Amino acid sequence: MRRKRRDRMIKTLETTLKMDTEKYTVPRKVQDYIPIRRVWSDGVFVVGNKFAKTFLFSDINYFAASLEDQGAMLRKYRALLSSLDCTSTTKITINNRRIDLRTMEENVFMPMKGDALDEYRREYNRMLSDAITGTSIIQEKYITVSVHRKNVSEARTFFRRIETELSMQFSSLGSRLIPLDAVDKLRILHDFYRPGDESCFALDLNEKMRLGHSLRDYICPDSLERRADYIKLGDTYARVLFLKDYASYIHDDFIKELTDLHRNLMLSIDIIPVPTDEAVREVESRLLGVETNITNWQRRQNSNNNFSAIVPYDLDMQRQESKEFLHRLTSKNEGMLFGILTMVHTAKTKAELDSDTETILSIARRHMCQMAKLKYQQMDGLNTVLPLGVRKINALRTLTTQSLSIFLPFNVQEIFEAGGVCVGENAISHNPLLLNIANLMNQSMFLLGIPGSGKSFFAKLLIVFFALATGDDILICDPEGEYAPLVKAIGGEVIHIAVGSRDHINAMDMAENYSDQNPVMEKSQFIMSLIEQLDQGGVNSYQKSIVDRCTAAVYAQARKTGKTPTLCTLREKLLEQPEPEAQGLALALELFTAGSLDIFAHETNVDTANRIIVYDIHDLGSQLKPVGLLTITDAMINRVSMNWKKGKRTHLFFDEFHVMLENEHSAEYFTSAWKQLRKRNTCPCGITQNAEYLLDPTKGTAGSTLLSNSECIVMLNQAASDREMLAKLLNISQEQLSYITNAEAGSGLIRYGGSLVPFVSRFPRDTKLYQLMTTKPGEGVLADLV
Repeated sequence: MRRKRRDRMIKTLETTLKMDTEKYTVPRKVQDYIPIRRVWSDGVFVVGNKFAKTFLFSDINYFAASLEDQGAMLRKYRALLSSLDCTSTTKITINNRRIDLRTMEENVFMPMKGDALDEYRREYNRMLSDAITGTSIIQEKYITVSVHRKNVSEARTFFRRIETELSMQFSSLGSRLIPLDAVDKLRILHDFYRPGDESCFALDLNEKMRLGHSLRDYICPDSLERRADYIKLGDTYARVLFLKDYASYIHDDFIKELTDLHRNLMLSIDIIPVPTDEAVREVESRLLGVETNITNWQRRQNSNNNFSAIVPYDLDMQRQESKEFLHRLTSKNEGMLFGILTMVHTAKTKAELDSDTETILSIARRHMCQMAKLKYQQMDGLNTVLPLGVRKINALRTLTTQSLSIFLPFNVQEIFEAGGVCVGENAISHNPLLLNIANLMNQSMFLLGIPGSGKSFFAKLLIVFFALATGDDILICDPEGEYAPLVKAIGGEVIHIAVGSRDHINAMDMAENYSDQNPVMEKSQFIMSLIEQLDQGGVNSYQKSIVDRCTAAVYAQARKTGKTPTLCTLREKLLEQPEPEAQGLALALELFTAGSLDIFAHETNVDTANRIIVYDIHDLGSQLKPVGLLTITDAMINRVSMNWKKGKRTHLFFDEFHVMLENEHSAEYFTSAWKQLRKRNTCPCGITQNAEYLLDPTKGTAGSTLLSNSECIVMLNQAASDREMLAKLLNISQEQLSYITNAEAGSGLIRYGGSLVPFVSRFPRDTKLYQLMTTKPGEGVLADLV
């Protein structure tokens, strides 16, 4: 009777095992070992006798988070595990796969263009190849759900519901869930079965289906040899291990250490959820059995007149553990799960395989666990660990949601985007960071850091990449004279603006499509900002009306004559006005039109057709520099408007960005311009050492608004006050702040979309590119000019 009651209590597991049981057929060829029976293009597979679908999920910054944030992530991950459907089985897989160098060359390397800059492109590609080859393993994470259904239509309905639920759970963790189609999943299997042939995978699914070919022919290894404790897939040795004994306490970095091995490997956790009511009945039955055993033991002791006997330790521990298990199920909203952890690792030789196995076993022993080799079950183990959706090994362990959640699949976020610029390496994983800002929702960027932290070098790295890898236009506002040598070396134009200089920029230039709304109104706003920079007394409401009226008048006259107005034209129009305020405005403009500081009052006489231009205002002087920054910004907007009409992207770099927000009208004008730039296929980048100034509430909200709405923010070494304000605005933990506290030059944090990644930049110094980009005293091109 007792046996029958116990069998009834674990009905879920018995049903799952019964439904997963397949009729055994003797494999006659390598393809027969792959349990794929049918494939649909949307990623639904028939494996064994059930349907399966795999999803890719992105990593989160668990090990870069504070202890409080880690606790919150663990709680959310437990909620995810608790939400798993009890009618299906789930497999979470971590895949360490090798980067294919030939594919990398196509997606990451700069193509040669046959010009004078190919020398720099080859140098950049060598640097990138060295960085990636040194850490040629990238990690991907999948979740595979398998279910028994009558037909594919029912299975698709189930998977759509599961995708919605899982997407919400992963989104709460800060991760993204992406469904894999059939080609994506077959590529994963092909790359594992055939290491070294990753670039050979080219599968036209519709064509193969039309011809009636078996897809297993295109992913299977050339040969397969089974041994007692390993498999040979072609020329590659593989071994499957499973977690045999669990420690009473396991640290949350256990999975991370197992998967840190620099090899092609996969680790999977198979999960079978049990309905809560059934789990409670099962635990109550176990507890009743333990209490019965204790009662029988005490009865025997009493019959021997041993009334003071103490319950044996093992029986007492069974009772305590059963009570604790029941308490978790009924009071702490935890679930009961059956799970098994399996792992396959590969090597080129048997000796290397044995050495790696011993390393993995020692890691498990260090965590008081025991990993074991599967004996004569290697092929079943391989099919279990791969993200197929089958489970051939039934060494299941009863776990609670809390105990299973410690096998955390998350590590640290990576950024590795095709066509991106390599800005350094991840400070935790040491994998290269490739940023392609075109993939972000908006392309606004900020570089923040104290003097000497590496802001200029980082900006130059971006400029060099855009110049060498794209045909985009690049415009740079340079208040410190740092960028001219670099721009000259890559074929750009340097416009030197200073008192007495022959180079002139007309502050009244206005290109077609200058504004989305009223271009004259936008230009009037610019003129008000300009006058406010000239007269620190500000512009009152009367003066605003006069400026607006006169600006409209000079442009109306320009449309008739076809001649571009200048500040001199505007001053003459002001003098014609009857209001005394107009005379005051004209007087304020006199020094900058008829006086010695008239460099912005003449028609533009420099070549602005070059795709790379730096506006050097280093020698402009402190009085004119704010005016110069505004005028150059307006000139950049003119260029952006023309490029936008042509369908061409523009990159803008504004150094000393905080100067733009020093007064109300300037901040209002520049905030409006920044929004306009984002809409016009433009990537603006603000560079400043005064993050505190941007975020100071007494200066207005323009700086904090621009920062919080920017998808890419590079934070290098920060002053204490700046760190506090950035942490509050961007929700940065104290642990993450440590990466921008007393950081070495070129190191810090990158907020990239929803990711926050610590990075280290160590650009090779023995390169010509480094000599062009460095601003350290005694190094580079600047040193040669001294």
